[in-house]
Amino acid sequence: MAGLVRLFLLEELRLRSSFSSAFSLLLFPQMVFLGALAGYVFVPVIAYSITYENLHTAIMTGLFLFGISMGGLAFLGKDFIERALGPVTMLAASVMYQPVSHRRMYISYFIHDLIFYILLVLIPLSAGLGLGTVARGMDPWRYILICTHQWSAFLMGISLSLLVSSAMAHRRKPMLLMIGVGFIPLILIQVYTGRLDAFVIPLLGILENSWAYLPLSLGVSLFYIALGVFIFDGGTMNVTTGAVGSYISIYGKLNRIMTPLKRGLFSREVINLIRGRGYIRIIFSLVIPMAVILAMAGIIGGIEGAPIQFNMVFFSVMVSFFTVSIYSNLVNMDYLDFDQTLPITTPAMIRMKLLGHVLISTPISLVVVLAIAALLGEWNGILIGLPVMLVSIPYMGFVTAYLTGLWTNSMLFDSTVFMKYLLFTVLPLMSATVLSYLMESMFWISLVGLAVVVSVELGAIMLLSRGIENKWSDANLSSGSFRR
Repeated sequence: MAGLVRLFLLEELRLRSSFSSAFSLLLFPQMVFLGALAGYVFVPVIAYSITYENLHTAIMTGLFLFGISMGGLAFLGKDFIERALGPVTMLAASVMYQPVSHRRMYISYFIHDLIFYILLVLIPLSAGLGLGTVARGMDPWRYILICTHQWSAFLMGISLSLLVSSAMAHRRKPMLLMIGVGFIPLILIQVYTGRLDAFVIPLLGILENSWAYLPLSLGVSLFYIALGVFIFDGGTMNVTTGAVGSYISIYGKLNRIMTPLKRGLFSREVINLIRGRGYIRIIFSLVIPMAVILAMAGIIGGIEGAPIQFNMVFFSVMVSFFTVSIYSNLVNMDYLDFDQTLPITTPAMIRMKLLGHVLISTPISLVVVLAIAALLGEWNGILIGLPVMLVSIPYMGFVTAYLTGLWTNSMLFDSTVFMKYLLFTVLPLMSATVLSYLMESMFWISLVGLAVVVSVELGAIMLLSRGIENKWSDANLSSGSFRR
């Protein structure tokens, strides 16, 4: 098994280097290191607006969700690996071509994923915090406790993801009930402690400065791993749908809306979304964060006198930010080389993906935002939040499409593209977030500011739409590495 894990790690490096470079790969852990260092050193500056408990809650919940999302992308990524990447795929993940059982390959891939993210994220995070303690002291045992529990939170997330993936990929649908079984320990600890945030068990150890919760956290993680491996059966080898009938039905319904070519392409996108199980990836990458936002809104709705008032504008920005995962999933559904036989250019294909991004993201986001408005009782605030969200959703898609085209993996593997993405997305969304905090004290100034942000995003959408045509017109429809 050690040999398999080594092969996975080597293939991971090959995959990432095919989209960027070794230098770009090394930049990400450096960013995590510097972020942890600066965060700890300068935390007293923001201590007046956010408590240490809230800060630890945000970090630990983030690590837990990061483990869930990264594990979901990995364990449910067999279709992505076999159908989307082609010549740059991970050979060791193609189980049917290897003299190794599915279960053994599955366990090896889990170990590989755990080791890879320990090296990429957790070690730099702990090292940055450690160096920060030199500038701003911390008891050594407290430092070890925090780092250990942070690692444990990520382990819980990725282990839960393994269990959920095994249940969702199982041939027998009743196995989906195992997902509910996985949440039982988290619900029990919430009931026992009376805390809603106790589902991240290691968080309790940090807040109470106690090692008592670490064995419980590790035990739950081992339970997830054991149950996930036990119920794993390799999944279905083929996914069949009524593709012909569905295609004709969808094509006919779009008769008066699109041109024949666009109708055909959009109908194919819908079929691919079903056939490629894109809805599963959407659940992991979008619906779960949306559920966390809803839970956050429910908690905040019951807090009086909170130091920062989170209103509908804030949640509208948060919701629109997460919708970028829809575009990423749509462009990673199929092996692009097959599209070279179609009478379509790369910019036209990008626009078709953007159309799908908007049509899928908007109704989901509307449901979430309306639910948040009901939880907070802010129906007046939704009149301001909705325009911000409805413009930010396509803006996020256009920024991603302009920077990455049909190769969104470059955003993860190429630090240059990632930094440009942060600049174009974080700046307007952060501006809207800050303005949302000022709604109560400076309403009209905030309203004008939000109008400016929305106007800038609308203008940027028009410019980016033209830029997509110029930037990607010479790009071939290929799943191989493409650098801009």
